[in-house]
Amino acid sequence: MNFLGHAQVALAAGEDADFVLGAVLPDLAPMAGIRLRRARIGGRLGEGIACHVRADAAFHALVEFRRGSGALRRDLAARGLGTGPARAVGHAGWELLLDGTLVGGEAEDAFHRALAAGDRVGAALDPADRARWEAFLARGRGGGHLRYDDPAWVADRLHAMLGRRPRLALAAEEVPTVADVLAVHVPAVAAVAGAVVAATAAAAAAAAGG
Repeated sequence: MNFLGHAQVALAAGEDADFVLGAVLPDLAPMAGIRLRRARIGGRLGEGIACHVRADAAFHALVEFRRGSGALRRDLAARGLGTGPARAVGHAGWELLLDGTLVGGEAEDAFHRALAAGDRVGAALDPADRARWEAFLARGRGGGHLRYDDPAWVADRLHAMLGRRPRLALAAEEVPTVADVLAVHVPAVAAVAGAVVAATAAAAAAAAGG
């Protein structure tokens, strides 16, 4: 589950910005290139991080995710992608398409409110990472609407995400093929998105004893 999905799950448990920020932080930290000192994170931020962990475990066990990511992987392989890239895009690509169903809704609004509260993470960062985090927040706050509802943009994002992992990396000439296959799977992801998010939120709440 990517950060918009986590924001939507977090809204089922609490709408305050600190909780949502905690729920998206584990995804944002690698994007920003920072290391979190989790032992220093408490309160609603810490509870949000715990929600993230529970939600990921629940999401990855869902049959809808396993079936959908598997179908995406097989279609990519049929179009010539290697085993590693097809598996990586099948997994991460399905998650990003799920985020695409949440663009423009309450999850994106909550995410932007969380970014506005991002300065509260400072105490949990290595001093060397603080400037990097501030730059990431500035880019996010000025970036406008998210674009996970655009399969071509998602394919470019996957190319960038996987580029540092040789066994999973997409060649530049494969990106249009990935965009085409992602576009084919958009309706299937949209058809189960509501049920997937609701099931994830319910399982995460049950794991927390809520």
